[in-house]
Amino acid sequence: MRRILTAFGCIDGGQTSGAQRMAWRTTAALARRGHQTAVMTDAQLPAGGDAERWRRFETAGAAQTFAPDVVHAYDLAQPVVVQRAKELADRAGACFALTPASTPEWWPDIPAGERLCRQADVVYVLTATEAERIRALGVDPARMRRLPSAPDLVGRPDPAAFRARYPVSDRSVLFLGRRVAAKGYRTLLDAAPLVWAARPDVTFLFAGPYGEPAAAPAFRTVTDRRIVDLGVVDDQLKHDALAACDVFCLPTRADVFPLVFVEAWALGKPVVAGRFPGVGDVVRDGVDGLVVDHDPESVAAHLLDLLSDDAKRTALGRAGLLRVRAEMSWERVAEAVEAGYPGRCC
Repeated sequence: MRRILTAFGCIDGGQTSGAQRMAWRTTAALARRGHQTAVMTDAQLPAGGDAERWRRFETAGAAQTFAPDVVHAYDLAQPVVVQRAKELADRAGACFALTPASTPEWWPDIPAGERLCRQADVVYVLTATEAERIRALGVDPARMRRLPSAPDLVGRPDPAAFRARYPVSDRSVLFLGRRVAAKGYRTLLDAAPLVWAARPDVTFLFAGPYGEPAAAPAFRTVTDRRIVDLGVVDDQLKHDALAACDVFCLPTRADVFPLVFVEAWALGKPVVAGRFPGVGDVVRDGVDGLVVDHDPESVAAHLLDLLSDDAKRTALGRAGLLRVRAEMSWERVAEAVEAGYPGRCC
């Protein structure tokens, strides 16, 4: 049994990111496995967060009272939080574990991110491509461990209630993520008229925070009712939207392993993904999703392929669902994390 302190911060005005959800759910799973756990964060606890299983600290000073064996930091998109976690580990004589979680394109301080990777006792990566990128920073492969992923879905989905609440037609495409250019929300908006030229019955659903100044105006100017802006969704609405859609589309060009892909697969939905470094480690092109170029024409063509072929769409979604059931759970994630902590971390 170890005393594990998980450290991460909040982004987007308190909204919960995939990296934060990974941190919360992994910590809860480690607690279920018998470890003493605590979190150091200013992020909101997600629904079903097992809050009774740990102590929560908002500052490194308060967290020192926990006396951890391991300080496990998440997400180099917030290097200040990770640096504080490293300093706390040093003061406590604890092991310092790091899950970078974000692709280096999202790191605001790349030199700090590289240094923290090299200083970590263990670095957890999500794909083989990410492992190679971290190794190129000078990190010994012996100090890297590969993690599986898992869906973060709370409650029971109600697609019928979702369709009754929102103007959704017989076919729908869902985008769920931070609305920044690299995630591809603008590309999908521009692809919509190309899809409508062949399939005017398709509704495009967008959910997630406006992550850049251009995002809000882009949606304020939309007048077509077949574009539905769901805004920032809670856990239940996210679950309902994923269950109600026909295809999940995130034409991102900068990611590691989007958690929402796993969530779409968990509901039997095929994914359409952009070409980002390591996408082949995540999406099995033609098996559980399709990989597209970063232009509206490519996105539209692949969406039409799936929307017009019920058998293919169902087969890809089914393959993703079977993959999640066989390989992806928070217990598996926690087991891999636990096994990766160095022997001296106890």
